[in-house]
Amino acid sequence: MENKVLKLGVVGLGRGRQVTIELANDKNVKLTAVADWNPEMLAEAVADYKQRGFTDFEAFNSFDDMLEKGDFDAVFIATDAICHVPYVIKALDAGKHVLSEIPAVNSIEEAKALKAAVLRHPELKYMTGENCCYWAFIQAWKRMYDEGKIGQTIYAESEYLHSCDIRTKTQEDFPQDHWRSFQPAIHYLTHNLGPLLYIMDDECVSVSCMQPDQMNNPYRPDKNAVAIFKTKKGAVIRILIVFDAYVGFDHNFSIIGTKGTLETDKTKPMETAHTFARLMDIPGTLEEKVDIPVTDKFFGENIGGYHGGADVKMIREFINCVLNDTKPPIDVDLGIRITLPGLIAAESAARGGELMEIPQI
Repeated sequence: MENKVLKLGVVGLGRGRQVTIELANDKNVKLTAVADWNPEMLAEAVADYKQRGFTDFEAFNSFDDMLEKGDFDAVFIATDAICHVPYVIKALDAGKHVLSEIPAVNSIEEAKALKAAVLRHPELKYMTGENCCYWAFIQAWKRMYDEGKIGQTIYAESEYLHSCDIRTKTQEDFPQDHWRSFQPAIHYLTHNLGPLLYIMDDECVSVSCMQPDQMNNPYRPDKNAVAIFKTKKGAVIRILIVFDAYVGFDHNFSIIGTKGTLETDKTKPMETAHTFARLMDIPGTLEEKVDIPVTDKFFGENIGGYHGGADVKMIREFINCVLNDTKPPIDVDLGIRITLPGLIAAESAARGGELMEIPQI
């Protein structure tokens, strides 16, 4: 792969720039096109890219212009969520490989349209950009699970705690036309359900979801929820999303299996939290958990970037899939499987926790 070079485009230069700035010295990538509708964001990103060593790229103020005039093989779509599927379809139909940010879809209709577009272009790669699947401890758990150390999953859970001190906020901090302001909290569960389904190689078939009545943030309601999913393989998964409480900032995970259990240390922040495990393979762990010293970061490798190096791992995985013509690990099927359950969970919550089936797309 040493002589292969992928010409990359990026649209959405907030998150998009955050993920791609570490690629300046990657010999297999050449940034050739960037786009953002916000002129200030575009100018700031162009200056940042040039300062970091990107020298030969064109800037556009719309994705349509970039598609029409830009010279690139693949695109990272990092726009607002409502644009993901329309932009993915445009890019695929224009002959571009696509890495798209989460959520992968915003409705059942979008899921069907996305799947159809990907199937229409078997010569192109599509990957959902769920970066949390690339945290170091998730990658370690995946290896342990695939090696049979956990056995069959009985129960798994994850919590997304993202607090907001409302005492320091005003209505201006929560623009009502922004997608995050009107999106139900449980829609944003891919960072938690995604890694679990990625590890377990499973899919959710039904859900019951409830929301608490308490509301701390008058400017952004509907920001806490808990969902219980049943999976195709018979496991139960609990996902808790809390965006409106005094909880700090954490992602907690655990998996309970027939041959072992894994859990993150809730007493530490993610940057320093180890994994604790009970494993049949290790005598004595039924009485005392073993400490597996792996956090969200990748040590011993030259990885920079945000989220403990997960962002760089993710986009390099996508680049390798395109250059080596291999199957993306988070393909369209998994992308839909980790996103659609949150949409159905929101419907369940609106119906007071009614048990609902999750359609298979």
